[in-house]
Amino acid sequence: MVDKDKLIQELLKENEELKAKLQKTEEAAKRLSALYQAVVKDFEDYKLRMIKEKEQVKEEAIEKFAKAFLDVVDNFEKAIESFKYTNDINSILQGIQMTHYQVVNLLQNFGIEKIEDNHEFNPMIHEAIETVKSSDYKPNQIVKVLQHGYRYKGKVIRPAKVVVSVEEEEIT
Repeated sequence: MVDKDKLIQELLKENEELKAKLQKTEEAAKRLSALYQAVVKDFEDYKLRMIKEKEQVKEEAIEKFAKAFLDVVDNFEKAIESFKYTNDINSILQGIQMTHYQVVNLLQNFGIEKIEDNHEFNPMIHEAIETVKSSDYKPNQIVKVLQHGYRYKGKVIRPAKVVVSVEEEEIT
């Protein structure tokens, strides 16, 4: 026969142990919840900080480019002013060429490269604006560059606009 008092005592003891385990589990859950909330807050703060830093880097890059470009603007203004006082086309042309050289150097210093035309049409770096029949050029060869293309870190930021030769039967 089962002793009811002993069974009740065992159940009460087990109940107390379970209450103690439950209390420990609740305390651990509260600690983990607080830790989780702190991690979430830190991550949100990190994201905001990264957005601000990215914006700051962007602003600094724009400022650096603008400062360098202002020298070019100054030279253009000097050239415009000199047009008023001289009729010497050679000196005007020389001033424009020097300013063009300065612009090209500025772009190169910022990693922007002119796409060199190898006279073979490549749709990844060229945009065919026109096609012409020509016995002087092989098919798919660049006949004329209408507008130079440029790359930044290997990525085409503007394709070169070109005229491309085709075989006579290709034009419809």
